[in-house]
Amino acid sequence: MEDTEKTHLEEMLTCPVCQDIFKDPRQLPCGHSLCMGCLENLRNHSSELSFRCPDCRAHVEEIDGLHKNYALTSIAEDFRVIRRTKEKQTRVVYCDYCPEIKTLAVKTCLKCEVSLCKQHVKDHLELPVFTGHPLVKPLGDLLERKCSQHEDEVLRYYCSSSRRYICNICAMERKKFNAATDASTVLQRQLTEYMDQNFKLLNDQITESTDSVKKLQENIYRDKMKPAESCLNGVTVVLLFLWFIVLYYAYNFSVENQSLREALEKQQDRVHHIYSTITELVHHPVNKDIPSETENEGILILDMDTTSCFLGVSTDLQTVERVKTKLEYPHSHSRFDEAPQVLSSWCFSSGTHVWEVEVEGHWDIAVSYRSIQRKTKESSAFGNNTESWSLRHSGKGNLSAYHNKRGTTLTETLQSSRIAVEVNFEEGRITFSAVDSSITRLHEFKAKLTKPVCLGLGLHHVDPPSRASIVRAS
Repeated sequence: MEDTEKTHLEEMLTCPVCQDIFKDPRQLPCGHSLCMGCLENLRNHSSELSFRCPDCRAHVEEIDGLHKNYALTSIAEDFRVIRRTKEKQTRVVYCDYCPEIKTLAVKTCLKCEVSLCKQHVKDHLELPVFTGHPLVKPLGDLLERKCSQHEDEVLRYYCSSSRRYICNICAMERKKFNAATDASTVLQRQLTEYMDQNFKLLNDQITESTDSVKKLQENIYRDKMKPAESCLNGVTVVLLFLWFIVLYYAYNFSVENQSLREALEKQQDRVHHIYSTITELVHHPVNKDIPSETENEGILILDMDTTSCFLGVSTDLQTVERVKTKLEYPHSHSRFDEAPQVLSSWCFSSGTHVWEVEVEGHWDIAVSYRSIQRKTKESSAFGNNTESWSLRHSGKGNLSAYHNKRGTTLTETLQSSRIAVEVNFEEGRITFSAVDSSITRLHEFKAKLTKPVCLGLGLHHVDPPSRASIVRAS
């Protein structure tokens, strides 16, 4: 039944001239549609001024004024996309665990991103460790299902607004954006209602005051025949009354302005709370050490709870920039209060790890324990304590390495903006290198690492701008 319906739909979307799916269809006066290219061919090869519709034989005089059939164009394009997708999915898919012998796959695991034959799919069906791994029909276009923005993620959901497939991170970012938009809309509506209400009240008060002044003026004009002293006293009373009105409205304006400011601060706190909550949902857990068996998985991101209020972080939590104006982040005991620094959300306690960072300006790149001081500028700075090892760039090309307040001036000239940080727990090495067409080692620390370490970034100057981006982690 399904194949019959698909065949019937394909027949309805087929041009009667070229016998292919419609391309740029134009609607004839009789109601039928033809491809624009087919219409031009019919006109060019017709011996008469007009030609007939291939379906109903009705005369068509002119094709220049024919309107494009937008609905039919959209349906035909969607049909092409679905047909191409089905053709790719029906291709023969082989098991990824049988490279020497081509064995047909029976399932594809979307989480492991591999296709499995009957023999190798048993582990996914029987072992508890694979619980939650979605198994679908074999997919021949699995590599093409990678997200263009997040290369390690597979497209899983269909977004109706953008009419495209998105991954988990894209879905959470859209959810975060929608939550922030909703909060902003609620704030705007509440402020508008508050201002409208107070404006109406203020307008009524001004009307009442105007009526009172008019009545006083009328009384003064009635007393024209009274002595000059009485007139003078009446004018004085009016002026005093007007002065009290001015003071009254000035006081009301001050009170209303203060109330509006407090309401705005409450809404900003709500937005910050929503942002922090969504960040924890997207990157949970952000404050725990990663187990050794999963240390190399995922994307290395920055911890918002440690970010200094003088640093602005991008939405993907991988780029940070020094800002001039102090930002209003939620209160956190883990935040750097004085030093303009931030730590990565994940720490590592074993193995070898390499992080590459794109930097510019006046910066620090450090390897640090999470227990580093946060509340003082001098002892919290990377390299000024026993809990961090830092490579520092002055912004003018000068490099130096710091640990426990001891600095070493480096003679190398930095030719690249990309720095690689390598941590080797077994050998007790922390190495900083410049990455360009080749890798140039800048400095190496020897340290006995006793606790999990994080990547640390420090940015010190606004002019010239100082920023850093995590471009790779392995």
